Amino acid sequence: MADEKDKTTYNLTEPVVMTFPNLHEARAFGQKGKESGEPKYSANFNFAPESADLKAMKALCAKVAKARWPGRDLKELVFPFANGTKLADEAKAKGKDREFNRGQVVLAARSKYEPRLSGIENGVAVDYEGDARKASKGKFYAGVLVLAQVNFVAYDGVGRNPDGVTAYLNMVFTTNKGTRLNQGQTAAEVFKGYVGSVSAEDPTAGQFAVDDEMPF
Repeated sequence: MADEKDKTTYNLTEPVVMTFPNLHEARAFGQKGKESGEPKYSANFNFAPESADLKAMKALCAKVAKARWPGRDLKELVFPFANGTKLADEAKAKGKDREFNRGQVVLAARSKYEPRLSGIENGVAVDYEGDARKASKGKFYAGVLVLAQVNFVAYDGVGRNPDGVTAYLNMVFTTNKGTRLNQGQTAAEVFKGYVGSVSAEDPTAGQFAVDDEMPF
């Protein structure tokens, strides 16, 4: 069990791209029809390797880990950051498209509790609650630029799963700006409707710089 002293909250200072948002209804994880575990709210966030927020969050994760396990090698632990290029390559090998992660560092954050949602309405920052929360789903799409608050917590691993630090998702603020992503589809799926409308003839025929002690 995590202790209160192990928790550290961080507020993003610059908007980042949010992917795989699951903010309005908790769900279990896994392939569709084969989900398992406790249903949770979740989202991923893309960071440029040189991001000041990323650097600060990694420092907080290290602080949380060292407070929980003094003197322990951080390379033995799991952190909530992933190499976006590796994710893109793995998806490509499976016929999926996650090129929006390439060149980025991806933070995965989850919570069994509803994260607080907010945004801008008529030039004013507002909280989305009750019916307004339900109606706001379209403002929290994959690809939107957001700010977020996450809480880093140390946890003890179970079985073969190693100890580590996880990110709990507390709040998300949408700017309602950004290019909507068509997640999970291959390029062929996205553009298959175009097939047949053009000639089949081919006229041309004839991991980032990261903190060495913070693996991800």
